[in-house]
Formats: sequence, C-alpha cells, structure tokens
Amino acid sequence: MSPLTEVELMRTLDEKFIRTSIEFEAMWPTATIIVESGPFRGIDGAIDRERLEAVLMAVGERFVETRMRLMDAPLGLTAPMWVPAGPLDAGYHVGWFPRVPTAAEEPALFAGAGNVPRLRDRPLWRYCVVERADGDLAIIGSAQHALGDALFALKFVDALLGDGPGAPARLGAAPRSRLSGLMVVWGRWLRARTGPRDAWHEYWRKPFRKRLSRWGGRLLRPARNRAIDRRGLRALFAPQPAAAYWFTELAPAAQLAERLGGGVSDLVTALALRVVARLEDGPGEASVAIPVSRRRREAQAVRNSIVMLRVAVSRAAPLADVVAAVHAQVRAFGRSGEGDLSSAESGAYASYLPYRRSPAAIGGAAVRSVLLWPVPIPGSRFGLFASSYAGGLSFTALSAPGLDPAAIRAVVEDELADAWSALAAAEGVAP
Repeated sequence: MSPLTEVELMRTLDEKFIRTSIEFEAMWPTATIIVESGPFRGIDGAIDRERLEAVLMAVGERFVETRMRLMDAPLGLTAPMWVPAGPLDAGYHVGWFPRVPTAAEEPALFAGAGNVPRLRDRPLWRYCVVERADGDLAIIGSAQHALGDALFALKFVDALLGDGPGAPARLGAAPRSRLSGLMVVWGRWLRARTGPRDAWHEYWRKPFRKRLSRWGGRLLRPARNRAIDRRGLRALFAPQPAAAYWFTELAPAAQLAERLGGGVSDLVTALALRVVARLEDGPGEASVAIPVSRRRREAQAVRNSIVMLRVAVSRAAPLADVVAAVHAQVRAFGRSGEGDLSSAESGAYASYLPYRRSPAAIGGAAVRSVLLWPVPIPGSRFGLFASSYAGGLSFTALSAPGLDPAAIRAVVEDELADAWSALAAAEGVAP
C-alpha cells in the first residue's frame, strides 16, 4: 500500500452530524457575505460569473479539508473516512439564484436554502450567489457540520477575504477502494501502538456495547434513510426554519454589555434568555444552550471541538441581572471546565462570534456586511446568532414552525431599549 495514500478517519464525535439523512440535510452552518458587485461586472453591466466562480473555487482548492469527500468503511466497521475527491466541480459547488429575489425571499436564501442539492459523495460545502435589488451580491456559503465547527471554518472565510494560504493544497492518492482505505486506517492505528498489548488495551478502552451500537447504526443507516424518504420524516423532524436578520452598531451594544457586567457574548445569550422568558411557556427558569470551545493549541486540526453549555436564569430577571448571571456561569465553566451540559428545556441556543474590526474585500469587491447563521439543529426551537464586522453588529435568527423570527427580533430590540432606559433613569446615561 502506498504511504502517500490520503485517508483520514472521521471522529465518532463528528459522525453524529451525518447519522441519518435528517441530520445530514439539516446541519449546514451558513455565512452570508454582502459585497459590492462593481468589480465583478463586465462592460455591459452583467455579472462576470466566470470571474466570481474562479475567486470562490480558488478557496476550495487551498485546503485539504475542502477537497475531501466521505467514503464509508466496508460493513461499517469504522466511522466513515475522508478521502480525496478528485477535481472540484464548479458547477456543483457554486450555484446562482436565477433572479433578483424579493425582500421577503432573502432571509431564507441567506440562511442557506439555495445551497442545494447537498450530496454526501461530494466535498461537503457549497455556495449560492444572489444578485440583490440594490445591485450588491450576496455570497452564501454553507458547509456540513462534520467538516468543522465555526472556529474551524473561519480560516476558510479568512481565505475568501484574502488572508488565507494562496497555494493549492497538496493531497496524496485516494484509496483504490473502501477496503484499501480501511487497511490504511488500521495500519496507521497499529503503527501508533507500542505493541500487541497496547493495541489490545487501547481497543477495549471504550465500552464494547457502545462500539456495537455504533456498528449496528452504520449498518442500518441506508435502510433508515430510505424509510425517512419514503415516509417524509425529514419535513417532520427537521422542517425548514423561518429566518430573519437585522443590523445594528457594535459600539453601543458593547458599551451596554460592559455596563451590565459582561461582554457582547453575554449580552447576546441574555437576550436569547429573555426571548425564552417572554415567548415560551415553561417553569420558573429560562434556559438556553451556548456553544463553548474546548479547542487546545495542540489540537488545532480537530474539526469540531464544541460542547453545548446550558445556561439558566429566572424568567422574571431583567436583562441587567441576566447578563451578569450569564457572565458568571460562563466564567465558572472557563475556570473549572465543568458545567451543565444537559439540554436546554427551551430547545433554544445562542452564540456570538466577533469577526473583523476592519473592512475587507473579496476579489477587489468591498465586503459591506457579514451574517453568520445559527445551525438549524433538528428539534431545536430557535437559534439566535450575532457577529460583528467593521463596527457593525448583525443578528440572525432561525425558528421552528409556530415561532415567528420577527417576534424574536422584537423582543431583542425591546430588551435593548428597556435596558438603556433603565440605565438612563438609574445613572443618567443617555441611550
């Protein structure tokens, strides 16, 4: 077997993102980048699609991860393997929305609805380009969660904005078959052991019952996916969420968060908790889940290193108290590494990711704004995501049927206004 054969075994912790076609189809984190269109227009004013495709596809060529696809192990004996996909297909990876959408259509498109079909035997990323009514372009990128978490994916966005490596990634040869790929994986695993005794102890370190259930799940996956398609279960368990987005300024939000005893991340989480308290029925405590990274310097290559921390407060607590409580709970987790990792009763989660302080460009086109979207986790009630770029603060919301994302926005804006009013009354601070 050639030592240059390129195979990477998927971690079992990442395999949950592709466990069935429901998870595979739903869990595609998405970013929307709004850029000026002038540099991509020809003399006739039309978009030069070939030029923009070249810019977008160049990023896909730069990284090993974006040039790999999934290959199942024979008989499901291990988790699927990442193997080289061969030449990338621009016709698949870059889609174009066929017309200028209405304002009402934009939120769903920006949240990734146009990045279809999503094929399991291709590299797990796609773009959709939308020409807006004001002439700007929306570049909407989606990647399956198995490819990586938000922190892992930022290096691809950085490359798109001109800060990533420029040379195409070098890959070894793809395995000739699923069996040969499995032999490479097993061979590497054995060579990493000090001997038969070490291999024996390492294999039995994990409970055999868990290994058996995972193996059975892989064997049953094709039948389960056929049943999901036949019975229409995808629409039942992972319905298309409703979407909304809006913008505000970062500086006032940061100032408010500081005065309330936390940071912008604490403020965003607190706003999600106030949404739960005001829009959801439940016990006297409101809870949401927030993603917390456990990434370490020696594990930068790990694709996903996120756990969901449950944060809870009294439903009656005002925003000021909620910000302080969130800050204390997150800080305690950061110090001890221990916290409540159970599911939030509300089925809601929130996150904030600061991106760039200074403006950027794509292929010479100025980036006007950046939207990072929640992951539409099957079974979740709503997600609230905020991100900052060049002094602006963007909010995005996804909600399950029965909850209007416009109502989420209304609560967020009301809570911010009320908090400023309370500060003004108590401290004489102008809103």
